[in-house]
Amino acid sequence: MERIIRKEPGTNLNFLQGCVYAFASLLKKSWRRYTVRKHAGYLVDPATESLLATDKIVWVLRIPDGQVIYASKTVEALYGSSPERFYANSRLWLENIAPADREQARDLLHSIQHEPQQTLRLRINRPDGSPRWIEYQARFIPDSDEHSGHIKLIGTDITTRHHLEIALARSNRALRAIHDCEDVISEATDENALLQGICDVVTATGYRMAWVGLMAADGAIIPVGLTQEHQGYLDALKVPLQAGGVGTRAINTALQTRRPAVANYFANDMSPTPWREEAMRRGFYSKLVLPMGDDQEIIGVFNVYASEPDAFDAQEVALLVSLAQRVTVEIRAHRDRNGRQAAEAALRLRERAIECSANAVIISSAQAPDFAIEYVNPAFERITGYTAAEAIGRSSSFLLGNDHDQADLYEIRAALSEKREGKGVLRNYRKDGSLFWNDLYIAPVKDDQGKTTHFVAAMSDITPMKQYETTLHRMASHDVLTGLPNRALLQDRLENAIAYSSRNGHAVWVVLVDLDRFKFVNDTMGHQAGDVLLKIISDRLQASVRESDTVARLGGDEFVLVLPECGDGPSGYSSDVIQRIMEAVVKPLTIQGSEFFLSCSMGIAVYPNDGADPTTLLAHADVAMYRSKELGRNNFQFYTAAMNDQALARLRIEGELRHAVELNELVLHYQPQVDLHTGAIVGLEALVRWNHPILGMVQPGSFISLAEETGLIIPIGAWVLQTACRQARAWQDMGCTQLRIAVNLSARQFTQASLLASIQQTLQETGLEAHFLEIELTESSVMADIERNIMTLRDLKSLGVQLSVDDFGTGHSSLAYLKRFPIDTLKIDRSFVRDIAINQDDASIVSSIISLAHNLKLNVIAEGVETASQMEILRHQGCDEMQGYYFCKPLPSDQIETLLLNERSAALVD
Repeated sequence: MERIIRKEPGTNLNFLQGCVYAFASLLKKSWRRYTVRKHAGYLVDPATESLLATDKIVWVLRIPDGQVIYASKTVEALYGSSPERFYANSRLWLENIAPADREQARDLLHSIQHEPQQTLRLRINRPDGSPRWIEYQARFIPDSDEHSGHIKLIGTDITTRHHLEIALARSNRALRAIHDCEDVISEATDENALLQGICDVVTATGYRMAWVGLMAADGAIIPVGLTQEHQGYLDALKVPLQAGGVGTRAINTALQTRRPAVANYFANDMSPTPWREEAMRRGFYSKLVLPMGDDQEIIGVFNVYASEPDAFDAQEVALLVSLAQRVTVEIRAHRDRNGRQAAEAALRLRERAIECSANAVIISSAQAPDFAIEYVNPAFERITGYTAAEAIGRSSSFLLGNDHDQADLYEIRAALSEKREGKGVLRNYRKDGSLFWNDLYIAPVKDDQGKTTHFVAAMSDITPMKQYETTLHRMASHDVLTGLPNRALLQDRLENAIAYSSRNGHAVWVVLVDLDRFKFVNDTMGHQAGDVLLKIISDRLQASVRESDTVARLGGDEFVLVLPECGDGPSGYSSDVIQRIMEAVVKPLTIQGSEFFLSCSMGIAVYPNDGADPTTLLAHADVAMYRSKELGRNNFQFYTAAMNDQALARLRIEGELRHAVELNELVLHYQPQVDLHTGAIVGLEALVRWNHPILGMVQPGSFISLAEETGLIIPIGAWVLQTACRQARAWQDMGCTQLRIAVNLSARQFTQASLLASIQQTLQETGLEAHFLEIELTESSVMADIERNIMTLRDLKSLGVQLSVDDFGTGHSSLAYLKRFPIDTLKIDRSFVRDIAINQDDASIVSSIISLAHNLKLNVIAEGVETASQMEILRHQGCDEMQGYYFCKPLPSDQIETLLLNERSAALVD
């Protein structure tokens, strides 16, 4: 990396330091941008980045082994494990999934290539044992060979919604059973028909199985109502149900306490009883035993089974208790010849059940048009705020307020008119005017002649679930921080704008806005200040355009404007709008007492000239935006085909670079490092070159930045390290036993979790002793995350390798931190060495660096030495070593070998 700082004669040291720090800040911003983009690579697009500020989680898995390639930071809060643990353990992602759901996760890995977009729900188990339900949107991302690829999973925690849905489904299941059992009760002619019908109806409404055990005089329990399909299960229970039998745990509990007994986890009951084994074989995972009777007498038990574990919650149990009590009353009614007492008891029971219900119950007249309310239970009063006296005699339509235009309302009115069952979800309003969502179910009530005289309605307040759905919808279409449309809503808005413009012959401008120096605010003031800045900028952007225009946030510091009905070129109406936007952004901002000045770079693509669909227009606007940055930022550029050619050329180079290692196109050149006191070659720096088959020898400045951005620097860096260490060992075997080899480590390599293991393995495989390997790191990379990097440097030092800080003086190292770094060498950047003979400021800076290094007991190497005068000044100032074209330019290994042999020969002659 070469950096040049020019100084005019007479410039003082403070001005120079200011320039150095400003330049370092720019480097740091560029580096941070590369780091973010490289971490996710081409697998994480801007839409995914916009989700990282929300509670969504993002995974990228490799096909077909399911290796986690990327995990968003939000994974840790939900899964209880950091992304690094998932990177380290390829099985952890699948192990976190509940065993029952793992098969569909495995199926996804094999089917995603054939069905590239899928939705699935999974239950995960956190390390503390708590389950969470996740809904994933899965998308297949093919690799370049189209035979392999990755899965991108965007997940939403739907645990609350899941529990609400289950609770609602269970309540509805019980309510359906209660309702349908009334027909059986009214039609049954004897006790056996009653119980058989009740069990059949309960099974038909969603439960796995039901049976009734009636108490015999000798204490035995006589099974009744079981379907023939499950007779084998009762055969296993025959002995414990006999007189004097031990019974079952749930039945015994229900009989002894005269309260419902729930066995919600058959699988957790490890008792080796034949009825448990038979239950598991038949798919029974939960059981509810309801005592049938009262405080005076128990006539039997009502047994209900479900096919899922943890199937019975308190509300469902309460509803089924009312059903069991209702059945109990009817059994007694059949046994009681009088019948009146049983009917009265049943009526009281129904009343108590309705009074105790958590759902509101309304009984209304069947007389149109008002269908006047005749009864409401306490739950109605609690939910609506109206007392029974205020509701009775009125039409239930008063709960609608003025909100009569509702789709489900027509279904309810039709059901009333046709005297049939009906169901709908309505917006109702409480007495205080507040909205609540009513999940309403109505059914007709008939007299003995079959005439409908009344309607009974059950209403559930599902407002929390609706609010949750609204929140999910808002999160899915809007940016959480700014409230602006996100990429998904932008896509919809842009499609509508294109369709409208196509019909009316107007142009649509798509403007991509990227804030300049935004990273500076984040790095200086923190992310909270950055969030405040983004909100201010979003407000300014919206104020700069019309209400009919769209301002969206893609993520980070990128915004998109959709400007319909504009001109079709730079001379159009929107040029004024663009200038107004730039002026709005550049206004000073005061955040936490500090004043900031930002600018923006904008790229503009015009429909239909630059694309006919949202994807193409956004891509071309992005190309134009990057062109504006290349031209110095704080400007706007319209997309041209030439820009696309440049982008395509860059993509072509990227593709060729991916194969450079495989095709042995990379070579190493080595530049000697010379002892300024003895003149001997004491080390060599390995510098990578690309021997392109068409372009020839490509210098690193032309492809290293691209390798950093795409992540190719990782395999390239590994190849450089392996090759350099192997070559150094060969030269040592040739007789240069004390020769040191220096290898540059990129910032991306420096942050790899496998860095230490990789270096250790390379040293073992090549046979090079650790103290002959010098790892070079740039000053900016070690200062990026100081505390973490200090730990990494100490780990590297523990291997025995030498550590040097490259380009020293161009960054902003703090002396307090510098002395904590376990480094061996400082390398003075060539920008200070270049003018050392003619610029006293540069000479003073170099002298200060040498003095600082020696005080810290560090070796000093000067880079870029090209003249004898530079060398003499450095020697006079006490510099230890130098490298540069004055002694030798970087050479291939065979020429370096000749140079080393000649030096040995000269030494032998001397």
